[in-house]
Amino acid sequence: MKKHFVPVGTHPIEVGHYKLPTKEVIRLMDNLKKIVLNRLPGMIVYGRPRIGKTFAVVFALENLPQYLNAPIPIFIVNSNSYKFPNEGKFFADLLRGFNFPFKARRQSDEMRNQIVNFLKEKAELSRLRRVILIMDEAQVLTESHYVWLMDIYNELAQAKISMTVICVGQEELLTRRTFFLGQRKSQIIGRFMTHEHRFFGITSLDDIRAVLRCYDLSEISAYPENSDWSYTRYFFPEGYEKGHRLEDAAPLIYKQFQDLRSEHGVHSKFEIPMEYFAYAVENALKVYGAHGEQLEWISDQHWVESIKISGYIESEIYMALASKGG
Repeated sequence: MKKHFVPVGTHPIEVGHYKLPTKEVIRLMDNLKKIVLNRLPGMIVYGRPRIGKTFAVVFALENLPQYLNAPIPIFIVNSNSYKFPNEGKFFADLLRGFNFPFKARRQSDEMRNQIVNFLKEKAELSRLRRVILIMDEAQVLTESHYVWLMDIYNELAQAKISMTVICVGQEELLTRRTFFLGQRKSQIIGRFMTHEHRFFGITSLDDIRAVLRCYDLSEISAYPENSDWSYTRYFFPEGYEKGHRLEDAAPLIYKQFQDLRSEHGVHSKFEIPMEYFAYAVENALKVYGAHGEQLEWISDQHWVESIKISGYIESEIYMALASKGG
């Protein structure tokens, strides 16, 4: 089959905008199904930085409407940290996250009404009368933020609309929940923190093999869409036709990550954030593939170089220093 022409720099691998249904994404989707089907008000999703939590949540929720056979409005808002949080700043952040036009310096109650009315309107378009709000970097949210979210939740509930809040953030989210427990803030925990999901990066050879398989299979990664050109096939058409697959390199890549850790004295539990693993794969495809050196396939040394420039080992060293307070 003739290869599709894709202008250099526009392939999803080169742009860096693509999502893969990895094992962790599927595991998260299963938990989110339970949350949505049972009309639960909230859940926290936490894990170390750069492991792909937010992308995974968005991917899972975007595919939930198909599973439920009904549209569900989904909004994602970045949680900003302020020295002195207040309602106005928080509501303005929500409206910006909704891409809702609003005038600056509006009163807090006006903005809250805009938020509630906007979410009502969107939820009423779905027969489920549901709306899902993802709060990213939620470890910065304070007690006040959750109280303001609770006010919005209660107003929507009075209109018989259910809002589910998914708080996505780093492991400090658990510390925050422990603090609320100590302060007997059961109303916050009951609304937003009863359910939790620990999100992991890549922790085993099987994980690496499963992720690489996603690049190999056109059923999962195809560009142009609905073509037979998986990402692997596009960048290495000759090698692909001869039977080469990224998945077959999994044992080698696993060992190279382990060797790199040993070389730099990293002794923490083995976990590769998805972001850095994806960088390593993208480096190999871009540098040595169809838009780079146009090699037939990726050598062992090429994988070493691709992993080294991913930034993974630097992040591990930084994490180790941070954990020691160094």
